[in-house]
Amino acid sequence: MQVGVSVPNFSRLGTREAVVEIAQQAEALGYDSIWTTDHVMVQKGQEIPYGHILEALTTLSYLAALTQRVRLGTSVIVFPQRNPVLVAKEAATLDQLSGGRLILGLGAGWNEREFASLGVDFHDRGRRLDEYIGVLRELWTASEPRFEGRYVAFSDILFSPRPMQPNGPPIWLGGGSPAALRRAARLCDAWHPVGIGVARFADGMRRIAELANGRQVVGSLRINTAIGRTLPEVWTASGQVQETLSGSVDEVVARIKEYQAAGLSYLVTYLSDMRRFAAEVRPALL
Repeated sequence: MQVGVSVPNFSRLGTREAVVEIAQQAEALGYDSIWTTDHVMVQKGQEIPYGHILEALTTLSYLAALTQRVRLGTSVIVFPQRNPVLVAKEAATLDQLSGGRLILGLGAGWNEREFASLGVDFHDRGRRLDEYIGVLRELWTASEPRFEGRYVAFSDILFSPRPMQPNGPPIWLGGGSPAALRRAARLCDAWHPVGIGVARFADGMRRIAELANGRQVVGSLRINTAIGRTLPEVWTASGQVQETLSGSVDEVVARIKEYQAAGLSYLVTYLSDMRRFAAEVRPALL
């Protein structure tokens, strides 16, 4: 199993000093990847936790120059809020400059007020996301990129450089809705929900396998983790309790193995003690 560390590029740890320290420690301790999350402009009353946030791709570009080995992931870019051609260029550039280390996590988004602030229709975000993923694939792989969609059209254009990774960075799909499962199965390289339980994760992986027509879709999960203590409940914007991994080393290992049996092969986690997890939990997962 591969394990990545979420770099908290927001709230009180959203500083240059903190993100650099966490990223470099994660690499030194042998973790496989580091991850940033995305919001652009939340409104007053939504200050916690994203009122202060370093931009996700810019932060990874900075950390790419200060690391050598770890993969660089976004968990996840709210893609319908952004210009897909510009994101394609940003991602290709980061992949080139990092030596082919980018994983591009994308999602439809949930914050209707943020969409409104950015002048983007919230209600067609799913259609936009589907089309925008097609834009990425076309620009990253076609020798003469052409696209004619509902929201994006281009032809007779030059797009260079392409990403270093031959087919472009892997695209991981965030979200746990039925639409997200269909999108992950049809269009993406991995499913990457946040804080869902084992049963729901297993159901999602089964559904993706049914829809993927033989394509291999990686099972990933982002989840908060603590060793030796119990984490408090965290509620999502939709009013659901987010699952966490916490308790003794044995309890955390046992829970991760339940996720593994359900199809998990890549864990991305917020960690309060990276050293202890690396020393006591990871060896039990190999």
